[in-house]
Amino acid sequence: MLANQFTEVFREEHRQMRDMLLGLMDAIEANDIEAVRQGVGEMAAHAGPHFHYEEQVLYPALAEIYGADYVERLGAEHDAALEAVQELAELAEAEEITPEQAGYGLELIRRLLPHVSDRDGLAVIVEVLPEETVQEIVRGREKSRRSGKTLLDLARGKKKRRPVARQARGKASKAVAAAKSKVVPRKARAKAKPARRKP
Repeated sequence: MLANQFTEVFREEHRQMRDMLLGLMDAIEANDIEAVRQGVGEMAAHAGPHFHYEEQVLYPALAEIYGADYVERLGAEHDAALEAVQELAELAEAEEITPEQAGYGLELIRRLLPHVSDRDGLAVIVEVLPEETVQEIVRGREKSRRSGKTLLDLARGKKKRRPVARQARGKASKAVAAAKSKVVPRKARAKAKPARRKP
């Protein structure tokens, strides 16, 4: 079953991100700036395609079940995560890490870790999506991998793109508006009825 294959890969991607983030914590605590630079680069390269296909195909597919509000929150959390990665990359450019910088770096990593643990459960919902929807998600994942976009690439471009969640909200709003336009108020219906002729 394709959904099961997706779940296996999705969770393995999260496990790898978990290990990279924990490795970054160790490097920061050891004040090993070279390991920090290498760790940030590897994580940005590994997680970039993952973040990209989540936003492009996974989250929109989940909007039908979760609703636009939840998907919008997922998008906002992505933006916050990208900002944290940018700050980690800036921290990695330092010649050495001060105790204050180390503390802040650990805080940034702790902001990123919930994405790994909390989002892992989304795969359970993917399992109940139609087969053609899962196929679209998998195709989107392969396309994102081929793009080679890193988290830093996504962070630089996030101001130029319209969040997927807003698109979902926009579609939902249009659908509601269209439905409302077809509803005739009760008073209007009453006025529209022809008056009964008196016998």
